[in-house]
Amino acid sequence: MLELSMREARRLAIGAQLLAGPPPKRPTKERMRDVIRHLGALQIDSISVVERSHHIVLWSRLGNHPRDWLYELHGKDRALFEYWAHAAAYVPIENFRYFRRMMLEHASNGSTGWGSRSREWLDENRHVIDLILDRVREQGAVSTKSFAAPEGAARAEAWAWHGNKPTNLGLDILWTTGVLMIDRRQAFQRWYDLTERVHPEWDDAQIPTIQEEQNALGEIALRAMGVVYPRWLPDYFRTDWGRRSIDGSASGRILDHLVDTGAGVTARVRGIEGEAVVASYLLEKRIPPSRTTLLSPFDSLVWHRLRTSELFDFFLQLESYTPAEMRRYGYFSLPILYRDQLVGRLDPKADRNARVLTAKAVHLEPWFAPKADERFYRSLATTLRDFARFNGCDAIEIGAGDPPRSATLLKDAMLRE
Repeated sequence: MLELSMREARRLAIGAQLLAGPPPKRPTKERMRDVIRHLGALQIDSISVVERSHHIVLWSRLGNHPRDWLYELHGKDRALFEYWAHAAAYVPIENFRYFRRMMLEHASNGSTGWGSRSREWLDENRHVIDLILDRVREQGAVSTKSFAAPEGAARAEAWAWHGNKPTNLGLDILWTTGVLMIDRRQAFQRWYDLTERVHPEWDDAQIPTIQEEQNALGEIALRAMGVVYPRWLPDYFRTDWGRRSIDGSASGRILDHLVDTGAGVTARVRGIEGEAVVASYLLEKRIPPSRTTLLSPFDSLVWHRLRTSELFDFFLQLESYTPAEMRRYGYFSLPILYRDQLVGRLDPKADRNARVLTAKAVHLEPWFAPKADERFYRSLATTLRDFARFNGCDAIEIGAGDPPRSATLLKDAMLRE
């Protein structure tokens, strides 16, 4: 059994997430496809105070890149599809087979919590579903804007994501149940079409067994996470595999299988309770220290809060939905990755008209602030300049610091860079 220090485990996890060493000098669409294939899922989010999360994740691994590549890989090349994989995400099309069962289970009567909650709505609104499907069959792909609100419909509450149009909810249900797929996005707007049109090669006879599905997704998650405990495994694809230690639960069985097949080896990490599994391919590589970069709060390195806390001793909470007066770190603060540790957060905002990126606040972890030296601030300044260019900004403004001197030292580093 491997014996790992916490630092060694973190380095393996960072290497598995393609965040070790410098980013490639020349990103390509093929590399972007390979990154998404390796990660297994690229979470999509609509927050746009800076570039959207999915592009930040790609920037952290590829550097500045044309945004159209991602949408071409999805809508033109058909190399990706959208579905619930951890959350709404781009997923490699070859993994469609491992999510098809989930779609059909959502469609069956009350077989899942989601299905049972929706059954009453579906029973009362069958005409909405029929309207959508008739329109799609006759006219091709549709978006939420393809349908008007019912005559006399009241104004929707601000929190009602589907607005005052039942067709919005109907489209989401038809997508979740696999009747429709996302054909493409235009200006971030989803366009839906029949699954047989978007993915005509698919046949439901190809659905793998549950065990094959679990083993395959487990192997993808192990490859992308690098170091896995049974309690961490289910969160990667948000699967119902059980969260206990290796004791016969699905997570334990999957990891045992991956060890038996040679995809993983058992390990103990000093400072973390229990028995882990490490992806075998990582043991054949020399993994350099991580690059200095900013991470989306929806980055797959940190999206599991328990794992982030246990492995990095870093508490991450998205404050976008927290009242402004109650926020500690900012609306969309980005974790700072530096030499195998998460050392702080930066709260950015891009003014695209003025072409100014503002770092409204820089928060360093209390344990790290006394250790932050010139090398750190210089590397963060370089990263921030690249992030500004990525956001189409020419100028950078630094706001507050925690501790206060961190803002001053970052400004000085920006001037010297």
